[in-house]
Order: sequence, then structure tokens, then C-alpha cells
Amino acid sequence: MADTMKAIRLNAPNDFEYTDIPVPEPQESEVLCRVESVSICGTDPHIIQGDFPGYWPQEFPLIPGHEWAGEVVALGPKAEDFGWKVGDRVCGIANLGCGHCRNCMEGRFTIYTNYGKPKIHKMYGHISQGAYAQYIATNIRAISRIPDDMNYDIASIMDTLSIALHMIERTNFRVGDDVLVNGAGAQGWMSIICLKTMGANKIYCSGSGKRLEMAAELGAIPINYREEDIPETIMKYTNGAGVKRVVECTGTAQGVQAACWSVARGGSIAAVGFPKGDVPIPVRHLVLDEISFNGSRANPNTLEPAITIAAKHMDDLQKLITHVFPMSKYAEAYEVFTKRLDNSLKVVVKPQE
Repeated sequence: MADTMKAIRLNAPNDFEYTDIPVPEPQESEVLCRVESVSICGTDPHIIQGDFPGYWPQEFPLIPGHEWAGEVVALGPKAEDFGWKVGDRVCGIANLGCGHCRNCMEGRFTIYTNYGKPKIHKMYGHISQGAYAQYIATNIRAISRIPDDMNYDIASIMDTLSIALHMIERTNFRVGDDVLVNGAGAQGWMSIICLKTMGANKIYCSGSGKRLEMAAELGAIPINYREEDIPETIMKYTNGAGVKRVVECTGTAQGVQAACWSVARGGSIAAVGFPKGDVPIPVRHLVLDEISFNGSRANPNTLEPAITIAAKHMDDLQKLITHVFPMSKYAEAYEVFTKRLDNSLKVVVKPQE
């Protein structure tokens, strides 16, 4: 193996380059993986554009990227003791808790109390070196094996699918519930796929354009928010009752408020998108109707269940991947993704090409 590799290095906000960097060495409880596919996440442009100064990243340079899949090529100390071996096909997630705080011990490692302490905390592609590279050194707690018949492009979006699954779990979803998926982006599509598997009754999805068309193709009842009032339409469909669960994926003030007025009495909302500023919500309505509003952060302990769901819906997931680029053309891939060119949905880059 060569000592250097190709990578996308972020040197400052809006300053990234395709360049050579050293191949990392796997440390204790880590493996070195050859990265075969990386999916561009909606968070990546925010990191690249400097929307979280001093937070994501804490310092430059940074190798972004956290939705990835590839193959184990080397083992760090203790990795073999936990059953990992060279040749394992894997996918990864961004978050790695410290493993020792109370939240980590309770399995809530995406909200661990030692967040941001670089000696004991890693978050790949955010504050730790990520996957826009030919190789990544990652802790074994941040990866899972994938089925032999799952291609690397599909496997690279398991991070997204597992985030959607956690969000649904945060609503206390039950089989037979009607659900509004508020927002027809990546989290919305993944939520629809999860909800179909989990036994939802009717799945509604708000959005517009090609993205709403994809939501309908995946099985949702579409609501075009540009032409219809979302709460009014939901109440019309449900005879005034509202939906039992809402997964809020828009991250906009209007979306959050629409979620609050679409949910049934005694129902619940989980939000994964976060607006740029605080949003007024109808607290009296939430209190009087005993509506739960829950934040949902990332994917604690949902990666393996998400892979199980994905194995049953690989045709649906393949439809979401509209563009594939070699990593050498990352700038073009980035433009297609951020500007939604050519009806792009999920955009994958290939570090080995």
C-alpha cells in the first residue's frame, strides 16, 4: 500500500481541493478501510461553507464526508479480538461516543457529555478526518458489516437510513399508525422506506417537484406544499383527526409549525431538521392536546436494524442514487448536489476512481 492517498481536503470555508495526504494508520480498536463509495450528505455543504464556525470543524484542514462504505484492509490493535478481519465489507456512520459518560452507557452516544473534547471524542467528517478519501481509519464501534449482495453505493446511504429510523423511533411509532413525513428530501424518503417495513397505515409526505414525485413512487400520499396547506390537507384526509405521528424533516419554521398543527391529539412529533434560528411553536396547543415534540439526533444503535430494512428495499434505495462521480470530479458532484441539477437526489462519489 502506498504511503499517500487522494482525498478532498477542506482548507477553509469554501476552499476545498483534490490532493494527496498521508494514509492514516489504524489505532487501538480501529480498522483501516478502503473507501469505495461516499454519499454527499446535506450537512456536508454546510460544513464546507463554514456554517458552523469553530464547531464543525473545530479547526482546518478537515477531510469531510461521513456517509460511506468500503472494505477493511488492515486491523489496529484489538480489532481482531472483536471479530473483525481483513476483507469485511462495511459501512460507517459519523458519530462515535466517548464510551464512558452516562449517556454513552445508556446507549445515547450521539448526545454524550464529552462532546467536542478532541482527545476522547470523534465525529468523522465533522471534527475528525472523514471519508472523502481513498482510506479511512475508523473505530469499530462506528461501522457495521453489510450483506454480500448490497452494493457499496447503497451501503453508503445507510447512515441516512439509520438516522431516519431513529427519528421514527423517537415518535413512539406503533404498527398501524398514520404518519406525516414532513419534507421530501433524503430523510423523508428514508423515513417512507422504514415506515413501510415497520407497518405504518397511511404515509403522507409533503414536498414539491421531482422530490415529491419520488416520495409518491416510494409509496407515500403526496401533498404539494406549494399548492396545498399541509395541516388543512391532513385534516381533510383524516376526517379532522390528524395523524398520530409526524417526522419533521424540513428544518424550516413553516415546516415545524405545519407539523404541530397536523398531529392528532395524544400524538407525537420527532424533528431531525434544525432551522437556522429559533422557531415559535404553539405551546398551548401542544400542552392541551398532550402532543409530544421530540428532537432526534443522528443514529444511536440503529445502523444494523437499518441495514436489515435496506436489504428488503434495495430497488427503492437504488432509485434514490441519481448521480455517481469519481472523486477527482468532486467539485462537479458538489455543484450537482447543492444546486439540485438534473433532478439530482442522492449523489455518490467514488474515491478509488
